[in-house]
Amino acid sequence: MPLIVCVGNEMKANQIPSVGDELGGCRLDRLAAHGGMGVVFEATQLTLGRRVAVKVISPALANDKEFRERFVREAQMTASVHHPNIVDVYDAGEQDGVLYLVMRFVDGVDLRTVLRDGGRCSARRAASICSDVAAALDAAHAAGMTHRDVTPSNILLSGSGDDEQALLTDFGLVKQTGTDGHTKSGTWLGTLAFVAPEALRDDPIDQRADVYALGCVLFRMIAGVPPFARDHDAATIAAHLSDPPPLLSEVSTAPPALDAVVNRALAKNPAERFATAGQFASAAREAINVGEAAPTAHEETKTRVAPPEFALRRAGNEQPTVAAPAQPPLPRRARRAGVLVFAGLAAIAGAVGAIAVDRAVTASGSSAKRSHSLSAKPAPVSLTGYSTAGYSAQVPAGWGIIEDEVDKGLYHDSVWRAPAPSKARLTIAYRPAVKVSADRVAQTLRGKAATDPTYSELAWGPIELNGRPATRWVYGRRGRARMSWTMNPCGTSVAVHGSATASEILRWAPTFRAVAAAVTPGCS
Repeated sequence: MPLIVCVGNEMKANQIPSVGDELGGCRLDRLAAHGGMGVVFEATQLTLGRRVAVKVISPALANDKEFRERFVREAQMTASVHHPNIVDVYDAGEQDGVLYLVMRFVDGVDLRTVLRDGGRCSARRAASICSDVAAALDAAHAAGMTHRDVTPSNILLSGSGDDEQALLTDFGLVKQTGTDGHTKSGTWLGTLAFVAPEALRDDPIDQRADVYALGCVLFRMIAGVPPFARDHDAATIAAHLSDPPPLLSEVSTAPPALDAVVNRALAKNPAERFATAGQFASAAREAINVGEAAPTAHEETKTRVAPPEFALRRAGNEQPTVAAPAQPPLPRRARRAGVLVFAGLAAIAGAVGAIAVDRAVTASGSSAKRSHSLSAKPAPVSLTGYSTAGYSAQVPAGWGIIEDEVDKGLYHDSVWRAPAPSKARLTIAYRPAVKVSADRVAQTLRGKAATDPTYSELAWGPIELNGRPATRWVYGRRGRARMSWTMNPCGTSVAVHGSATASEILRWAPTFRAVAAAVTPGCS
């Protein structure tokens, strides 16, 4: 269904609402934030004259049949939970094809903005924020819901000093306990730096996934970087699955007593974590109190220095991501979200192009085997120029070209093969004079692939490449892990397809992503 919104007294298709429009009985006064899920407006609820926040869901999600079916139902479920640390949902619905949420407006700032550029919180302040969020999570869990995207972007702070309060938002994408493990088959929700291992493995999740995410948030607040910050998304995923977290006391001024608490929250096995978020927050406060009550002379004077490999890591993997959600970090143009007045827009799974879990491409093997098969050392990205009549690109240096702009009828294909013994391949296909969107092209390819009984999908959704819309797709088929990016900014449709065996996809994921980011259609 095309997205239709009211502009003045006229209806216009394929647009999102703008300032001045009325939606759901609210006048949209100011654009407050935007992200992979859509946009948030500061608005006035006309019947009551009160200030509210209105979230407008992006067309890519709103046009998804399954998402639409879940949207109002889950919003109503969220609205039934009332807690001082949860942003209230007042209304939800659909108007002329536009999905929206009306929520309490929080006059404050999101935690991600506070932590921008490596910012930190004191251990005591971090514990206070953690306690507020834990209270919100426990209330949601008691109502049978898991949040699944506990990140700094979804934690709002109001007040200051002793009066500071943390509120948890973006419950519009929660999952009801007892339903299947994912919002949609083969997708997962959450921001990569804070996603629990079981979600990455496509295993069923429960409230303990939120405990894991809250542990990552606490670590981030105190250390200045997430516990599994890596240079590439692929390595971040591998670290979540198999690496132990660094000791918080060795990369910050946190008391050593907090190490065991955080490590328990970040246990790979959900059964080894705290049973509730409240238990974790309480243990964290107690550890900090113990550490402050009995400092040693050595602890007072020593300078804590993070290991070099940890200090050099960037916090780039905190950017929201989509199954679809915010945009993956790009080699050619880095983008940073603006200050959020209302931050509930973690993009669903953005930067998840590097995911390659064996479960997506094979029907056998234990979780332990899957973890061991993932390489934490991606191949260095080394590219060289290549161009055709349809595009210019940078392709892997040293790879052998198998097909050089071969006309296949609908598309012209160029194919490269990685040096032996690797089985990785790269295909760039283009077709001129295409009027349909990149999403429509990708949907067609996706529909054909899904008929294969070996097909298994990990992620799907809109992203941005070099400032232009594109669609990213991660899946398994016929025993191979595959990553695809489709774009059509100006009438020439270009698709980048990378594939490899499940055991080596992590090695080549950064290379495939770099190639996709470097492609420039000739029409542009």
